[in-house]
Amino acid sequence: MKLLGRFILAILFSIAIIISLSSEKETQPTLEENVISVTSSKQKGAHVFARIDSSTLKTVSSLNINWMTLVSWGFQDNHKSSKLTHHNNDSAYIKHHDSSWVERIRTARSAGFKVFLKPHIWIDQPIDGKWRNYIYPESEADWENWQQRYTDFILRFAKIAALSDTDMFCIGTELSRLAVEKPLFWTDLISKIRQIYKGKLTYAANWNKTYNEITFWDQLDVIGIQAYFPLTKTEFPSVDEIAMGWDKYITNMATLSNTYNKQIVFTELGYKSTSGSAIHPWAWAEDPLNTDKTISEETQANCYKAFFETIWPQPWFAGVHIWQLRDNYSKNDRDYYYDFIPQGKMAEQVISDAFAESSNY
Repeated sequence: MKLLGRFILAILFSIAIIISLSSEKETQPTLEENVISVTSSKQKGAHVFARIDSSTLKTVSSLNINWMTLVSWGFQDNHKSSKLTHHNNDSAYIKHHDSSWVERIRTARSAGFKVFLKPHIWIDQPIDGKWRNYIYPESEADWENWQQRYTDFILRFAKIAALSDTDMFCIGTELSRLAVEKPLFWTDLISKIRQIYKGKLTYAANWNKTYNEITFWDQLDVIGIQAYFPLTKTEFPSVDEIAMGWDKYITNMATLSNTYNKQIVFTELGYKSTSGSAIHPWAWAEDPLNTDKTISEETQANCYKAFFETIWPQPWFAGVHIWQLRDNYSKNDRDYYYDFIPQGKMAEQVISDAFAESSNY
C-alpha cells in the first residue's frame, strides 16, 4: 500500500510538472512525452551473468523482470594504460564471438525480454586500487591511441546491437574523468554509433557528481546513473531510515531530468546482503579492504524496499537495472552471503513483488 500511495503522489507531481511547463514559452520543450504515464511500463531490468537458455530464462522470470542487461568486456592493464583490448586479433574467433552475442540477444528477445547491452572496461592490474573511473591517458599520443581503441571497441558492439535488434545500448560505463573532460570525443562517438545503431542510447555515469557534470546528455535518449548512492551512516537501518537517505538526491535528479528533458534510468543498482550495505553500496564484497562483513539479508531487503517506495514512483524515473543475477550461484559458497546477488535471499521476494505490482500501473 505504501508503494501505491507513493505512486499516486508521483502521478499528481507529474501532472503538476506538465501544467507548469505548458505555461512556459512555446519554444521550451515539454516533459509531457517523457513523463511515464500510468499505463506504461518502466524498465524492470537486471544484469544477467549466465547462459541465455531455457533454464536461465526460467530463473530470471521469477523476479518479474522485463529487461535483461548483458555486459560485454574490454580490458586494459591499469587506469594509465592506452592499450585497451577486446579481442585477440583472430578474425575467425571475432566472427564466432560476435555471432554468439547476436544469438544470445536474439534468444532473450524471442523469449519476450528487452535487452540492454552495456560494455564495461575491466582493469586487470589496478594501480593503488584505481579502477575504470580513473582512466585518463597521460600523453597526447596515449590519448589518441586509447580513443581509437575505445571507438573500435564500442562500434564493434554497436554493430552487434544493431544486428540483434538490441533495445538499448550504452556508449560507456563509469569513465568519469573522460566523460567530463573530453566532451567532443563523446559527441563524435555518439554520431558514429547512430550511423550504425538506431535504438536508444545512454551513458552509465558514476553517482558521485559525474552525472551532474556531463554535458552531452542532450545527445542521448535517456540519462543513465550507476546509483550506488550512500544512504545511511549506520548499520542495520530501517526502511524509513534508508528512504530518508534518498531525499537529498531526488530533487537534484528531478532538476537534471527537467533540464535536459530526458528521463533517468538507473543503469546499475545493487546492495550486498550485509549490515552496512546502505553506507557504502559500491564497495565490493571481495575487496580485502572492505570491512562490511556482517551478514544481514534484512538490510539488503530494506534497501530495495526503500528504493521502490521513494525512487520507483518518480515521474522522471524510467527504470532500473539491478546488479546482479547469476545462474552459477551457490548457497554453499561463503562469498554468496556477502555478495550483491539477491537470489535465494529476502531481497529476491521484495524485487519480485514490487515488479509484479508495478505491472498494474
